[in-house]
Amino acid sequence: MIRLLCLLILLYAAPCFAHKLAPSLLEIDGGKSQQFNVLWRTPASSEQASPEPVLPETCSVLAGPTQRAVGTAIEYQWQLKCLQGLEGQDIQITGLTASRTAALIKISLADGRQYTQLIRRDNQTFRIPTVPSALAVVEQYFVLGVEHILIGLDHLLFVTGLLLLAASWRQLTLTITAFTVGHSATLVLVSLGIIPQVAAWVELAIAATILYLAVELSYGAAGTRRVRWPIVAVFGLIHGLGFASVLAELGLPQSDVLTGLLSFNVGIEIGQLLFVGALALAFMLLRQLFAGAGPLMRNVAVYTMGGMAVFWCLDRGYGMLLSSLYYF
Repeated sequence: MIRLLCLLILLYAAPCFAHKLAPSLLEIDGGKSQQFNVLWRTPASSEQASPEPVLPETCSVLAGPTQRAVGTAIEYQWQLKCLQGLEGQDIQITGLTASRTAALIKISLADGRQYTQLIRRDNQTFRIPTVPSALAVVEQYFVLGVEHILIGLDHLLFVTGLLLLAASWRQLTLTITAFTVGHSATLVLVSLGIIPQVAAWVELAIAATILYLAVELSYGAAGTRRVRWPIVAVFGLIHGLGFASVLAELGLPQSDVLTGLLSFNVGIEIGQLLFVGALALAFMLLRQLFAGAGPLMRNVAVYTMGGMAVFWCLDRGYGMLLSSLYYF
């Protein structure tokens, strides 16, 4: 029964992407004389309407758009002329409800200011600030950090493993702290350019850490004590590289790099604590309501972790192999 339940979970979760915040992307790069280069990338789909950007009416098209296929997406590029600039102007994305997706807006102005906004629904407007606001940067990147950890299935499964490993609240605090210190270190070092990005193998390594925890948990309560906080800290370093690759895609505001970086990291921590607290509460309530719920939920979690980790290892390893063969 447990294996059948876990199989259904795997079949449902297999198509999920672990890190992608949004399948559509709108990038606007500002140049001189109020001219802007626009890139719009959205998944190609014949089954449902595709999202479309709605740009300010004060802007006119100078060139394009050109269209090309990029993997499973379609990419459009064109140039705009906005005599009044983009400061204080509104940008919307339509068709998000019909496509059941979201869109990420990234704007780089000629003076170095950068803005990132995640649009989740139709009629949601992003107004480009007229004056840089540190508070807006804090709010924006904090929310992005919370959202990333809560929709990152691989990270959530890893944190679930840490919760199951802990025999007490003290052990849980120690392991979560070790994981936090580890991923915070690499997130900061990569984002500030102190160490290079190594995104090619990070996703595979993250899946391997989940598989390791699943194997340890499969040995039962006695086997779980073999995992110590230094190992969790090393695993945190690996997950931090994954966080850094996501933040590199989002981009940091040039005028508030440290503010955006700190806010994103704090958002990750808050999202992580919310998930751990909610999961621990759910386990506690189930154990009180049903006598055999504890072992059942543990087995479901371990089978799910192991199954998804094996799937990701094979999938990501195969992708790396194809990429290596392509270069040869």
